[in-house]
Amino acid sequence: MFEIDELQIYRGNDVSVVDGIAVMQPTLQQIADFGEQRYFNAVHLLVSVGADLKWQLWDYAKLDYTKVEDYDLFTSFIFPLLGGNKQIFNENSDYKNPLSLILRDIDFSDFVPMTKKFASGNEEIILYNAKNNVVIDRFGYMRLVNIVRNIHSLKRNNSKPANESTKRDLIEDSRNDALVAKNESYKSVLKPLISTYAVESHDVRYDVWNMKIGTFFYNIKRMERIRHATMLLQGAYSGFASLKKVDKSQLDIFGEI
Repeated sequence: MFEIDELQIYRGNDVSVVDGIAVMQPTLQQIADFGEQRYFNAVHLLVSVGADLKWQLWDYAKLDYTKVEDYDLFTSFIFPLLGGNKQIFNENSDYKNPLSLILRDIDFSDFVPMTKKFASGNEEIILYNAKNNVVIDRFGYMRLVNIVRNIHSLKRNNSKPANESTKRDLIEDSRNDALVAKNESYKSVLKPLISTYAVESHDVRYDVWNMKIGTFFYNIKRMERIRHATMLLQGAYSGFASLKKVDKSQLDIFGEI
């Protein structure tokens, strides 16, 4: 698997993906200025897999989401939606790089799909940026999404339908959920988390807004772990709960998250 220096991520450093590509970590202030909804839409789309795009793949490409490999989905479907080669943007439109807070000096609009031929005779689509002489191949893509998921505390969607009937129902449910969400106003993801962190840590100054997104998400998870362990211990000490059947790792505030 791909090695990721988690301490560097917690520190807020840029993380190298491949030669010429590094993932940046914006601060909460930068995300707020950029537009929270726009930022998270781009992040979630970048790391999406077939299970996240059930109805879109079926409605627009007649593709079975359970049979689409992540990298193929990225090069054929996600890459253009994120501005790849400006395929979905009119040249006269006010184009703005949706990943400008994540990828340092890299814009997907500068990449074009190309076919790479291997000595074995096999072929694969790669994305090439002649401006910076940068290539995104299958390895680069997998490392990129793993880093972005790690920074934002996201997990790959590994859900699979039990059968064909369930698959059809899930596609329909996903489509209906999207229609409902389309008519609802955006609910901030960060606002309740920032508020909780500021109150719990007594940090109500600008310092919260200066925090890098990877650091912030990890701190929130650590805060929740500490709170959970404290509640279990308080319940045991007060005599209202027993720790006999509690996994002892839940009491370790320094444990892996």
